[in-house]
Amino acid sequence: MTISGVIKSIVGKTSPVLWAVPMGTGSISILFFSFPYGRNSQPMAILSLVFCILNIILFVSFNAFTIARFTLDPKSFKTLLRHPALCLFYACYPMGATTILNVAVDVVYHYYGVGGRNFLYFIWALWWINIAISAICYWGGTYIMIAVHDHSIPSMTAAWILPVVTFVVASSSGAVIAQSLQAFSIHSALVTVTVSAFILTTGLLMASMMLTVYVLRLVTHGFPPGLSILSVFLPIGVAGQAGYSVSLIGSNFRDLLPLSSSQSPFFSLRSSGDGIFTFCTALSFILWAWAVMWVVYAVLGLVHTFRRTKFQFQLTAWGLVFPNGVFANLTVHLGDRFDSGFFHVVGAIYSILTLMLWCFVAYNSLLIFPAAFKPEPSSAQPIENLEKDVESAKDDMHRQLANLLLLRITALMKATNIDGDWQVQNRHIVVLVLIYCWSFSTIVHLH
Repeated sequence: MTISGVIKSIVGKTSPVLWAVPMGTGSISILFFSFPYGRNSQPMAILSLVFCILNIILFVSFNAFTIARFTLDPKSFKTLLRHPALCLFYACYPMGATTILNVAVDVVYHYYGVGGRNFLYFIWALWWINIAISAICYWGGTYIMIAVHDHSIPSMTAAWILPVVTFVVASSSGAVIAQSLQAFSIHSALVTVTVSAFILTTGLLMASMMLTVYVLRLVTHGFPPGLSILSVFLPIGVAGQAGYSVSLIGSNFRDLLPLSSSQSPFFSLRSSGDGIFTFCTALSFILWAWAVMWVVYAVLGLVHTFRRTKFQFQLTAWGLVFPNGVFANLTVHLGDRFDSGFFHVVGAIYSILTLMLWCFVAYNSLLIFPAAFKPEPSSAQPIENLEKDVESAKDDMHRQLANLLLLRITALMKATNIDGDWQVQNRHIVVLVLIYCWSFSTIVHLH
């Protein structure tokens, strides 16, 4: 196969799932710089920068592949948007970009002192662009889920929260940038941290509502089957990143308030900043506890499913890295906030485990990568087959619903055998038999 043929084959199989790769890699870059032992040392800063550069290369490459994919086949974009599972992974795009912005400020700007004010304002401008993309994912993504996709509770996974969690992740980057902006413009820093607080609240509330429904799905239908079980780790990322973000937002308000030039009874109050800081610190710990709860359920679900199901590695496993990475980062951050050796030790151990997870996922990804060089449709999931996948997903959902209906009807028919009014009983039986026949014909048709 020629080089052009190889490139065309790779581009033709570009999937939104790829955006989970820079998202997870970026979280590892952040963990190296925030690691509690050896922090602010040259080796840790270099490792963080190496992973950041790798992340930028991946991010730029996937952008090029995606643009080429949609240029060669413009219809594939619409097809992807209609896919109820793959479409959600586009939300990983702004979240991966956020990790790059955070490292650019903490490592490049602060630690190495590169760029100065102009570089910081350039990062700030990129953050506003990232906010706009996150808003499209948040409102546009949820709109598509409501108006275009065909979702149901039995088929629900935690991936539903991906579009809305973009706001939570972007808020952390805004809080990081606002801390640096204070040296140049109090007004710009205050605007940034206020917007960050707004999008954090919006994203966290919607994610909380979705996760409430997700718990209902777990209780009534059990853990997701097969590789879908990996999505149970995603709620860890919501709680972990929200806890880190709200803590930084509290620190910013403590430094910015009170405003001597303001006539507002809130912004000019001396205790406003300290009150917000105290509240945000307490809320950060609450969110950490929430994340611990999800860690336990995720591990239990993983063990439960893998004991019963064999699976082959897929790129969706990259969704494991980011949630665990941000949880480790929050744990280390709380160790700094509380001056706690317990949080530092737990955070360090979890950071090492997350790095090992990244190595495992990256290694297996390299093993399956040669499949991208094969032109056969069976070697990967090409975009051209997504229309069939959409219909297949709908058929699977309808088949599950029909099976559940059959079980319910059978139970009701047994219940009608009790003594009672024969006319009412016979009427029930006739209706149930008709529904039973319709359900049976539906299953036969789907099969």
